[in-house]
Amino acid sequence: MKQLSSLIVCAFFYTICFAQERAQADVSITSVTLNTAANNGASIAKPLSGSLPVLKPGTAEQAKNAILEAGQNLKCSVKVHNENDDDAYPTTLVVVLPVEVSAINVPSNATIHKSSSASTFTGYITFDLGHMTVGQNITVEFTFTKSKYGNKVGAYAYSGTPDPNPTNNYKEASY
Repeated sequence: MKQLSSLIVCAFFYTICFAQERAQADVSITSVTLNTAANNGASIAKPLSGSLPVLKPGTAEQAKNAILEAGQNLKCSVKVHNENDDDAYPTTLVVVLPVEVSAINVPSNATIHKSSSASTFTGYITFDLGHMTVGQNITVEFTFTKSKYGNKVGAYAYSGTPDPNPTNNYKEASY
């Protein structure tokens, strides 16, 4: 019995002293922004209600609609960050798009997923971000058509490395 007790105590101390810590990478979304995309690819910030031009005859609502119609596409920018003390392997970003929109301009690491097999509209886009080192930031930008039902985008980032704080992996933006 004494030998068994000694063996258990040795196994316990061995586990505490020589066990490696589990790798943890805190992948997070630090920002999601939506802006009107001009025809040449530049983005125009959403106009403030106090800075609308006056149309003759017309209302502020007509002026706002005239500005929004000038750029029929939206540019989305998502910034992903890796913190904690370990690298993230592999890292993926998923962006869910509004109803009845189509992705226009996406980077080469993007995969477009349709709303359904018969649909021409984009449901969501996945981005393969690969290996992210500690402290690294990756910004993903793409353009899509506006939805007449509202323009809210949700972004979720994750990796194969365990995440100690999954509450910061998701953010939304509306236009």
